Amino acid sequence: MRPSTYLKPPGVHPSWSETPSRALVEADTRVAGFVGVTERGPVHTARRISSWEEFLATYGYEEKHYLSASVEGFFRNGGRECFVVRAVHAPAAGQPVTEHHAARAERVIADGWNKPRLRVGAASEGVWGNEVWVSFRHATGPEALLTQDLELGEVEAQVSSTRGFEVGALVRLYDRDSSDYVVLTEVGDRVIRWSVETPISRRHRAASPTRIEILEVEVHVALRERREVFKHLQLSPRSPRYAPRVVAQQSTLVSLEDLGTSSPAPHSQVAAELPAQLSGGRDGTAQLTPDDLVGEDRGPGHRSGLMALAAEDEVGILACPEAMVFLERHPGPEGELEAQRVQDVMVDLCENLRDRVAILDGPPTHQIDRVLRWRRRTESSYAAYYWPWLGMPSRGESLRRLPPAGIMAGVYARCDTEVGVHQAPANVPVLGAVDLGVRVTEDDLGVLNQEGINAFRIIRGIRPWGARTASSDPDWRYINVRRLFVMLRRSLEAGMAWATFEPNNSRTWAAISDTTRDFLAGLHQRGMFAAATPEEAYFVKCDEETNPPEDVKSGLLTCWVGVAPAAPAEFITVSVVKRVEAEG
Repeated sequence: MRPSTYLKPPGVHPSWSETPSRALVEADTRVAGFVGVTERGPVHTARRISSWEEFLATYGYEEKHYLSASVEGFFRNGGRECFVVRAVHAPAAGQPVTEHHAARAERVIADGWNKPRLRVGAASEGVWGNEVWVSFRHATGPEALLTQDLELGEVEAQVSSTRGFEVGALVRLYDRDSSDYVVLTEVGDRVIRWSVETPISRRHRAASPTRIEILEVEVHVALRERREVFKHLQLSPRSPRYAPRVVAQQSTLVSLEDLGTSSPAPHSQVAAELPAQLSGGRDGTAQLTPDDLVGEDRGPGHRSGLMALAAEDEVGILACPEAMVFLERHPGPEGELEAQRVQDVMVDLCENLRDRVAILDGPPTHQIDRVLRWRRRTESSYAAYYWPWLGMPSRGESLRRLPPAGIMAGVYARCDTEVGVHQAPANVPVLGAVDLGVRVTEDDLGVLNQEGINAFRIIRGIRPWGARTASSDPDWRYINVRRLFVMLRRSLEAGMAWATFEPNNSRTWAAISDTTRDFLAGLHQRGMFAAATPEEAYFVKCDEETNPPEDVKSGLLTCWVGVAPAAPAEFITVSVVKRVEAEG
């Protein structure tokens, strides 16, 4: 509290504040984006995953394809967070589902008159759902006593207690001789009401006595050792415990669809069933196409594959090791074209968005010339190639060859965490890797590096021995330089958002300049720039020269920022000289 403010006489006392600038924060470039085949999980949706355990719980482990093992390698090598898009073979918009497409396992449950009542479906597509067991049981809930006689056609009852009674509940009114069934539409203080369309058809006397009880449904779900139990459910959409809604909110294994029924209560209740398996689940992976991985963009909520990742601003690294599946499925030119199409889309996305880089796999071959031909197709500083494939321990095999892209995404993240985005992701151990698909010679390493292919060497473990982009431009030769500028772009865009509706004048220009210089000074102190002094390392210019009157009039504000990035020392020359002691 400032006492002087309150010692002034009553009146208006303006308090002028500075332009609301904010300190810039370094953007996170460690978040990876993956597209591929999983055992289960949501399809066509980018889901944030923060640990390997969370991935297993959401997507399971699929051994025939590359995504599961690649994400495991990502987290093992230092990855913190990633977005995963599960790809399945699905029909194009407006096309029917065939036996070649992925499908959910399901089962239709009948009501008391053997009419379709509920459809139980696995939570996602895949054969995994065929192992889900589901059973339905009847149960009773809270009870009360009728306290005032009921005549034929009445729609309201006075009861001893309404504790536990809710709108939408199926209720049974019964004595020794008869029963009535109604669905509650209103619950008051010791009074319950139901629809005029379903009046009671019998007289009920309070002295009989007449009891009122809630009829409930239980759903029991099992998948191997996993169990889910949902109790106190109702089949009226008006109920807070409406079964499809509760299961949708809480279950990770199944969903319920209300098929509706014309059967009157209580026959509208779902029939009790012994445990039975769902059926009809299909993976659709045998017919997987590049289009399934690329996906499509039909607007928010209708994006799939790589297009779903394009909409996630946090993704800084793009990896799709699943593209290599086409090389195994169609050896030869056909498979190469399919895999290359996916990689081409990855590069195009990164080039267009300019806020991420793509890690690309070379083909699983022993032929250096084939790898070189594969690499020469791409000209982009937003992409980096890695080869050969890595030998990693696998659950189903003693050793499995994996495309390195997903694992290298974890190495990128580890280098960013330990040093910074300016650190070249090279000459660091690949954790978990125990072998290489090809032992690359010294001469081959030179050829590959010169062509922009980052190879691996066995030196105190397996290490990436290169940090080149797929660009022939000397200014953008190194992946850490490109990623440094990706970080700067994202940081400056986010950090300058406050100025969007500020006055386009010298005060705002000065605030932008000050916050940007402070930000770059911090990066310079961490060694992200090449020059020794700040004047040589970076500059910021936001004044009348960058913002002439015609630009100001049109609402355009321009700030020039330049930096001298630190490049890796790839070639170190050491001279060993013999020293001769002078005689005498």
